[in-house]
Amino acid sequence: MRAEAEALLRAGRLFEARCTAQDALDADGPDAGLYAVLGRSHAAEDADDEDDLAERVYHRGLAAFPDDLDLLAAYAELCLNSDPFDHPARYRRAPELAERLRELAPGSPQALRVEQAASRRGRLTGRTGPQPPSESRTQRHDAREALTSAAAAGAAPHEAARSAREQAGERPSDLRLAVRAETLAALTRPGLAPLRLLVRAPLASLAALSVTVGAAALAVPAFHLPWWVSFAGLVLCLPHRLLALLLRAARRRAATTAPPTGAEEPDPTAYPLLQPVPTISRRERTVFLTSALVVVAAVTTAGVWSDARYRSYPRYTASPPAVFRGAQLLPGTPAGTAISDAMTIEWDSEVGEPFTYVYGTPGRAQPDAMVFGAIGDFHDTSPDVVEFFEKGLGGTLSRAGTAWNADPGDDGGWLRCVAYTPVVDSSARQVACSWADKGSLGTVVVNEEGLDHESAAGLTRALRHAILHTGPEA
Repeated sequence: MRAEAEALLRAGRLFEARCTAQDALDADGPDAGLYAVLGRSHAAEDADDEDDLAERVYHRGLAAFPDDLDLLAAYAELCLNSDPFDHPARYRRAPELAERLRELAPGSPQALRVEQAASRRGRLTGRTGPQPPSESRTQRHDAREALTSAAAAGAAPHEAARSAREQAGERPSDLRLAVRAETLAALTRPGLAPLRLLVRAPLASLAALSVTVGAAALAVPAFHLPWWVSFAGLVLCLPHRLLALLLRAARRRAATTAPPTGAEEPDPTAYPLLQPVPTISRRERTVFLTSALVVVAAVTTAGVWSDARYRSYPRYTASPPAVFRGAQLLPGTPAGTAISDAMTIEWDSEVGEPFTYVYGTPGRAQPDAMVFGAIGDFHDTSPDVVEFFEKGLGGTLSRAGTAWNADPGDDGGWLRCVAYTPVVDSSARQVACSWADKGSLGTVVVNEEGLDHESAAGLTRALRHAILHTGPEA
């Protein structure tokens, strides 16, 4: 039963391995090898609750077999893989278990396996000198060397994976070989050619990613794109994140898949060991630093640029023409005075400077057109602003007509019109069009029969353009 459970574990059939090991323990009683298989099959699930179950299994096993090398090695690897913040007590037990293995069986496959795992995490006790390369760097280096060598020899990637699996099988206690085998097996799955490219050309891919992320950030203010376009850079990071998850899962499988109990090690000279991982070169440091600076500079520049664009607004001065479409500018009319007084009360001088103009024929009671609004800093104006006048007229209309959005023209912003019948004169037909941009907002009321939608909007655009003029920067 133990051999069957071990075979299921090495095949990745974790649930079946657990069931087989537990059934054997229930039927035959405590067995150190079965405890090790059961614990490893829990830990291989890479979940917090499964890690807790694995630790309980190891506690039960070590209570019955306190000096079993496989149990000590499996528990030590679980502790080495634990998070020091989420599980500090478990994390601190790793050096103690590694030291116990060295005392019981120095140089054994189990001690070597834990020694390799602890070395990659920089957690060896009593050691001095430079820190060994990280587990991730070693993994990427070994995979890159294997893929590059296979490509140079004209072999397919799966051939490199097969060769790595054979070498790992010949020396099951060598964790580095096991990690390389699991990594290549994962990278050679169908559809993962882009991830293999990231492994083979890490510096070029990092440089390309930094430039692309920076370009995506700068494109938003440069081309007036929506703010969410900047998140395209995060989408471009997904392949790198997927690769990191794939590599982590491969390390986890290699660390938690137990070698066959009693496996014999071959002659160490049967094939050369993997070459030492080189230290980080000056070229790598330069690319890392430059890429980080490119991203930080681009994001910072884009943020400052976007904020400046957001806060900027056109500085207008209001200067009405004396005549518009044959109608004269009429100062001091009752309607104009009433609206002007209301605008003065409504608008704070620090926010906007109101204006009111009336055009018509002297001596005629009904003006041809009225325009009122304000100029100032309205940089946070939204399209909803152009509906304020339409809604404000709701209480004074006897019968509202149609409302429509219109083209604001070259001056930009937004424009919306509404046709209505005033309460004071049910025979009159009026059109009110409101515009808004970052530097001005206003409404034009026209008393004219037969105005179609485009004519009313065109009249508003013309009067707006005639009144507002770009002034000097504040």
